[in-house]
Amino acid sequence: MGFLKKLPLLFLLLSTTFLFSCNQEKKEEEVSEKHVAIAFFDAIYNEKNIDKAILLSSASFKNELEKYHTVSNIAHRLFNMRFDSVSLHTSAMRTQIIDEYNVEVTMTVQFTGKRNGNIVKDFKKVKLIKENDTWLVDQLLTLE
Repeated sequence: MGFLKKLPLLFLLLSTTFLFSCNQEKKEEEVSEKHVAIAFFDAIYNEKNIDKAILLSSASFKNELEKYHTVSNIAHRLFNMRFDSVSLHTSAMRTQIIDEYNVEVTMTVQFTGKRNGNIVKDFKKVKLIKENDTWLVDQLLTLE
């Protein structure tokens, strides 16, 4: 009989634990705009994976990338940068909330890499947008 009285309490504890663990998993799954920007350029310059870069792009930027057909063309012609290997860091960021559904971030990404044995540093500025709670690279911007 004592076990049956404790059953609702046990059920409540298990339910609460399940709900909190689901909430924590959802927070862990959310990928920040910084991670998306780094992953996008890492896909192009280190992984040489055009499909991954396209997955991290908005529909309009995806169309722009597909015009170049290969990762090396994207790197050379669109971004005007070539590296043998590169490390990436994000810097200054400006968030603009247009309305509750449209959020944009302007971000500068620093590239430090090697080309022909020489250390090369460069910067690119990109705009990311949030679509369906997912950050996507939307546009290459000019540095001011």
